[in-house]
Amino acid sequence: MLSGLLLEDAILYNATKKVNNAPDKVFFSGMLAGFWVGIGGLAAVSAAGGIPESVRHDWLSLPKFLMGAFFAFALHFIALFGGDLFTGNTMVLAVGWYNKVVPLRRILVNWLLVYLGNWAGCLLTAYFFGYLTDLFDYPQYRSYLNEVVVAKLEHPNWGQIFLRAIPANTMVCMAVVLGLSARDAAGKILALWFPVVMFVLCSFEHCVANMFFTSLGLMYGAHSTIGRQWYNQSAAVLGNIIGGAIFIGLMEHLLNHWRSPIFRSHHPHSGTLVGHDVESTRRARDFIVGLASHNHSKPAVHVNAQEAPDSRDISQEVSDAEGQPEAREERANAAQRDGAAAAKPKRGSPLWRIISRRAEDEKDAADNV
Repeated sequence: MLSGLLLEDAILYNATKKVNNAPDKVFFSGMLAGFWVGIGGLAAVSAAGGIPESVRHDWLSLPKFLMGAFFAFALHFIALFGGDLFTGNTMVLAVGWYNKVVPLRRILVNWLLVYLGNWAGCLLTAYFFGYLTDLFDYPQYRSYLNEVVVAKLEHPNWGQIFLRAIPANTMVCMAVVLGLSARDAAGKILALWFPVVMFVLCSFEHCVANMFFTSLGLMYGAHSTIGRQWYNQSAAVLGNIIGGAIFIGLMEHLLNHWRSPIFRSHHPHSGTLVGHDVESTRRARDFIVGLASHNHSKPAVHVNAQEAPDSRDISQEVSDAEGQPEAREERANAAQRDGAAAAKPKRGSPLWRIISRRAEDEKDAADNV
């Protein structure tokens, strides 16, 4: 399980990968996440809308729980298979900006493309798999969809939607953080499930979930309008950004980089992943290699062959990490004993940015002693 600075470095690694993707891939990844949200939403409506109307009105929390329990699978699919969710990216990229490893302009472009992609995925899924299939063309389901749409678009005012959106994305981004900290699929599934169920059970406002549920409801003739849908989106998007970028992203950053204006620490923060010596740099590379092998993908970082002790790139180390962990550890120990310089990442690469940021943190901490 990852925590502290190791967890933050995992977030930073994901942030640098996201902003370095091509725009068309970013849009496609957002559309894929919208598709998963739609699939989870179809299952959620099928489960919650199947409850008799009398029971729904007497047991108000029961349909909410069922909706959250099945909708949470959408986040499982995104985390384990792939896709970019606008609400999750608000936290991940904000942490990258706080650590000065990703620029604000690229963050805003990524948010816009992912948001549009989420809309495309949700609309296509709602229309082709929810509406044209007549899955909910029954009075009981139509009644439930109308209740959901009216509850989201007609009753709350702008301020209420905005306030409900803050804890909604706080819970979703907490799920993302917990999912990154888990090191196996079972741990990720459990970590992602509970926060999503909580925000749905509390009737909080999640802009991407609302894209799907309100669109599907309007297709089935719910008593609202597209204008009210965008009214809801304007408040939900702003609230979700605050929940992700500040309530989780900034809080996580402050926990790891607190600089008290009153008290000066006599102990520069220890446990930093990267430092100025060979051992800490090797540990940083090994962490990124392990992260890449866990995700079964090559990292967007390559070793500079001229500066490295050998000409192997980091993709070879990924293979070693997957197939021969003992041999990799033995080579690392041998390099340390011989005093060989650790391979330096290419300037400007994601790993270089993370290492540079960590080195600055250690220098600042040492200066404050």
